[in-house]
Amino acid sequence: MELVGQHGKLHRQPKVQPDQVLCWIALVLLGLNIGGCNILPKADLPEVEAESARPESRVKGPREIEYEKLLAEKEAQQHEIERLQKLLAEKEAHIRSQEARQQDQAKALQETSSQAAQAKVKLRRLATRPAAASTIAEVEMIMENLKSSSMTDSEKILQTQAQLLLSAAAASYAEDNYATAMDYAAQAREFIDMVRNNRANKAADPHQVTVPFQVPIPLRAKVDSNLRQQPSLRAAVLGMLGKDSTMTAEAYRGDWLKIVTADGRSGWVFNTLVEAQLAAPRRSVQLQRASE
Repeated sequence: MELVGQHGKLHRQPKVQPDQVLCWIALVLLGLNIGGCNILPKADLPEVEAESARPESRVKGPREIEYEKLLAEKEAQQHEIERLQKLLAEKEAHIRSQEARQQDQAKALQETSSQAAQAKVKLRRLATRPAAASTIAEVEMIMENLKSSSMTDSEKILQTQAQLLLSAAAASYAEDNYATAMDYAAQAREFIDMVRNNRANKAADPHQVTVPFQVPIPLRAKVDSNLRQQPSLRAAVLGMLGKDSTMTAEAYRGDWLKIVTADGRSGWVFNTLVEAQLAAPRRSVQLQRASE
């Protein structure tokens, strides 16, 4: 009986106070709240966050596709522009190289022509009667061929100047001045060749080229005329050529003459504004009178 009583005392439940019960209940509820906070938000994530977590799975909209297409086209256009710019730069470099080469060739040709002209002048100074007669006859034959063809007003003026010089050549020949006769005949030939070459160049290529005269031609201004920087009515005016001022024609381009004035100025003048200047005899015959 004594053992039983001691065993009962060992298994007797302790007495629970009301305050302790309330604390346990509060702890249980707090634990439930904390657990719920960790679980519920995971189930209620918004769709936007879910989509942002998987960007590779999002389908692109029409606007985005169109925008990407525009970007690709812009990039392709930029590459094409860069390619064309590079090609243009190469072409410009090639053109500059060709122009430089043409200028060198033109300079060499001009020097050669100048040397040939000087040699012809020396030969004319040693001219004999048969040589002068042959030269005049050759120019007269070419003149007749030119007259037989239809001519423009500008060509008629050049032909009249050539005829004036050819008449002066015949007069000098009659005076036994054979060197002067050959000079006039050569100058007449230059004007005739100017007409013929202009016809050929206009038919083959609209771009005129400067052609040097083999024999410089003395001229004088018929009226007050503009001396221009280039053979064009739009070119800058370098100065004024007064009426009767003298000059020498060294080359031509189309209907323009490249001249050097008595005071050393160089430029271009239209061929209808000047006339041949005869040194011997000392007179200058008007083109209109010569044509009559």
